[in-house]
Amino acid sequence: MGADAEATRRNILDAAREVIVERGYGAATFQKIALRAGVSRPTLHYYFSTREQLYEILLRDAYSRVAECAVAAQREHGLRDQLAVFVLAMQQLNISDTATVRFLVTARLEHHRGGRRSDAADAVVATVHGFYHSIVVQAIAHGELPPDVDALAVADMLAAVFWGMGFHAGFVDAGEASAVARQLLRVIEVGLLNERVGASVEA
Repeated sequence: MGADAEATRRNILDAAREVIVERGYGAATFQKIALRAGVSRPTLHYYFSTREQLYEILLRDAYSRVAECAVAAQREHGLRDQLAVFVLAMQQLNISDTATVRFLVTARLEHHRGGRRSDAADAVVATVHGFYHSIVVQAIAHGELPPDVDALAVADMLAAVFWGMGFHAGFVDAGEASAVARQLLRVIEVGLLNERVGASVEA
């Protein structure tokens, strides 16, 4: 009974995540979730009292996955290695559980829309942005980046790239994610505009 109950609970959570990714939180009704999970509405209510409860559980799970990736990356020394480990960890997460990455991006969009504030959603966004800000500040302190670098602006740029890569990996082409990640690290490492090439201008 215990194993069956846990399997049903997990099935409902997976179904809710799929519906939210496809339709957005606002359109992810209990009826649609129950239909996707193949259970009755009373069964769904037995496991989860509200749609909000379902969403919070999914958000907390996503937060823990991202936090694990960030913690692993922060153990490294040097900006390049920290970025590389974080990108690799997120890439491995996408390979093993694409649904979580898709949900993360969807939750970020929902958070931006501001239709419903959530502490768990705040934690997800804060973890990503906080990770990037902390490693950029460290890089400035260690002389890897110039002292006049705007740490917040660089962190915001890296976070924007993170969410863009998440969207690409989750919704566009997961197979290209590795190549995109490698190119991103190369751009960060050597600088996209280090070598200036004079463009010819036709009159």
